[in-house]
Amino acid sequence: MKKKIVKALTLLCFMAGFMLQANAQNVTLVVTNTNGSEQTYQLTEESQLHFENGERLVIENANGSNVTLQLSDIRKIVCSEMVGTEENAASKLQILPNPSHNQVILKNLSGNCQGHIYTLDGRMVKAFEASEGMMLDISDLSEGMYLLNIDGQTLKLMKL
Repeated sequence: MKKKIVKALTLLCFMAGFMLQANAQNVTLVVTNTNGSEQTYQLTEESQLHFENGERLVIENANGSNVTLQLSDIRKIVCSEMVGTEENAASKLQILPNPSHNQVILKNLSGNCQGHIYTLDGRMVKAFEASEGMMLDISDLSEGMYLLNIDGQTLKLMKL
């Protein structure tokens, strides 16, 4: 059980760091404890997540407000991106349809840029040149959840 928690939290740290690095946005981390209580933490691009002795999750913030959480006390962690009010939602990358079997269409890209698809454990499985409206072939991917990173934006991609 402990190995599953550490593996899941390692993935969470990777995803949160990836979101922060890619988008330079704030990320909200909601931790549900085993007693049912919830704590919310705001992470910035300067925040760092790491493990201490395989027993604790440490959240380090640039302002010095560090938090240490016992892994045995954590039941669930949800990580979500906070979008600024000045950001135009129409300019955000879209992949349609999602989930998909064989192909997705990329929307709201400005010009050509590099794209990458990662497994949830951080392995890059596809690199490609992306452009507005292009059809991206994902038929070679196994069924499952992936992270699609294009032009500094990261989205979840579900392959059926």
